[in-house]
Amino acid sequence: MASKKYKKSECDAQLVAEPMDDYNNSVVLPVPTQIMVNIEDVSMLKEIKHAISMIRGVVSVEKSPAMKSYERARADVKAGRVVEFENLDDLKAFYDKL
Repeated sequence: MASKKYKKSECDAQLVAEPMDDYNNSVVLPVPTQIMVNIEDVSMLKEIKHAISMIRGVVSVEKSPAMKSYERARADVKAGRVVEFENLDDLKAFYDKL
């Protein structure tokens, strides 16, 4: 039985010691997707985590504290998701290009 070779990304493909024979038959591994669920009633947390974990395809269910608005803003600035404009005309021109 022939073993399959998996290609994770272009960078990882270069690190593979044995080159892939046929790029058309390579398998690209999916990137996990996250869904954030906000709940108000903390007493329901255990039941909600259990229900979500029973769904086919769910790999893990973790609890993390919600970020405050200023924490999200700081993360946006750090990640470069903030754009500054001198005036309203520059803002309109930016959105017209999209």
